[in-house]
Amino acid sequence: MWDLIRKHPRAVLVAVLIHLLLLAFFIVSVDWHRDVPAPAQPIKARAVIDPKEVAELKKQIEPPPPEPEVDERKQREEALAEQRRREEEQRQAELKKRQEAERKRLAELEKKREAEKKRQAELERKREEEKKRQAELKRKEEEKRKQAEAEKRRKEAERKKKLAEEKKRKELERKRKLAEEKRRKEEERLRQLELEEEERRMAALMAEEQAELERVQVAGLRSQYMGLIKSRVESKWLQPAGGVTGSCQVKVKQASTGKVLDVQVLSSASCNETMRDSVEKAVWRADPLPRAPDPRVFDREVNFTFEPQ
Repeated sequence: MWDLIRKHPRAVLVAVLIHLLLLAFFIVSVDWHRDVPAPAQPIKARAVIDPKEVAELKKQIEPPPPEPEVDERKQREEALAEQRRREEEQRQAELKKRQEAERKRLAELEKKREAEKKRQAELERKREEEKKRQAELKRKEEEKRKQAEAEKRRKEAERKKKLAEEKKRKELERKRKLAEEKRRKEEERLRQLELEEEERRMAALMAEEQAELERVQVAGLRSQYMGLIKSRVESKWLQPAGGVTGSCQVKVKQASTGKVLDVQVLSSASCNETMRDSVEKAVWRADPLPRAPDPRVFDREVNFTFEPQ
């Protein structure tokens, strides 16, 4: 509505005046009819009213002229418009200030971008220079490495050649020594074989003699040992009352200490039951039997012939 008033102030002012006039006319008309006397009296009796009174009456009932209000409203609108204009100018100035600051900021940013671009370009240039320098160093190092490897290969070839020659010389020397050692060992082996053969022959003769000697010695010791056992049993034998019969075959099991473990007298035609019993008792009375004079003649089971004297 205020926009409409600001756009068409004259039309609004005219419309307000027309409405005020209509309002005044309406009020005047209402008041005049109220002053009319009762219907029984003629209306024309009021025609003699003084025009001054009517004017005074109209002046009393009419509202004050609208011009001051319209001027005050116009002043307010103008003041409001002026304030809005100033605000708009201030806003435009602020906007221009911000735009200028933004322009300066963008210019500064662009300047920084350019500086950064130059710095990056300088860095790139330095990187390229460093890359070229590194490449040159790498090339020189590669050349040095190749030269060193070539020198190393040459020295290695010379070393291998010397090693091969030394190896060949040592191999020849080794083969010569091996041949000499082989010949010497063969001669030594033949001499050793002759000595061993002679030793074996002598050892066989000595062993045979020793075995014969031991056999004779053991046989003598065994015969002596069996004689001791028989003598001890005979010394413990008591002649039975039924008389003496012939010889008896006796089997005795003993411990290494001579302790009798078992006695068995074999029955035969020459050894009756009485004789067997007396011989068995004699063996038990002879416990312990004489110990073997040599472990080689000891037997856990002794067999001998008991012949009463």
